[in-house]
Amino acid sequence: MAEKGYAATPVSAICKAAGVPVTSLYWHFGSKDGLLASVMERGADRWFAALPRWEDFDGSEERHAEALQTQGADAVAANPDFLRLFYTLAIEGQHDAAAAETVQRVRGHALAYFRSAIEHVMTPLCDAHTAHRAAEDLARFAVAFSDGCFFALQLEPETTDLRQMYGDLLTAIRALAPAAINRAAESR
Repeated sequence: MAEKGYAATPVSAICKAAGVPVTSLYWHFGSKDGLLASVMERGADRWFAALPRWEDFDGSEERHAEALQTQGADAVAANPDFLRLFYTLAIEGQHDAAAAETVQRVRGHALAYFRSAIEHVMTPLCDAHTAHRAAEDLARFAVAFSDGCFFALQLEPETTDLRQMYGDLLTAIRALAPAAINRAAESR
């Protein structure tokens, strides 16, 4: 599926490559969407386990943020197959309940990952509750931006600088912080 795409890969080709009968795929996974969802689940677990965490770094807040941004950009560049499959499942697997659930779970992990990092950036600017709410607000922006970074890398690999783009994301988060903090404080 990573080579030819989801729609262009028949179940028979998957089973032939795996050396299993077609009936086995349907027995274990229910459908091609179910297989992809299972692959995504394992891939997501490995992907998120490999991403850097705020607490993995020593030093100032600035050094934490820079290291997180650099290593996060490198992780996106190093794992195009996982991300390609994820976006394929998100777009083409909407009619399969297992696939849709997997997409939502992976998306939830991404939101939680960004929310945690953003909350660390926000905490020095306001109280912890407001920082958490503002980070929830900005996490959706960060995930959408990250989606765009991946697509830019796929469309323009020679000119896409992920480290710079993720640096720009950090700049944008800091610029948007006052508005997000105000929205969070007003919604109390």
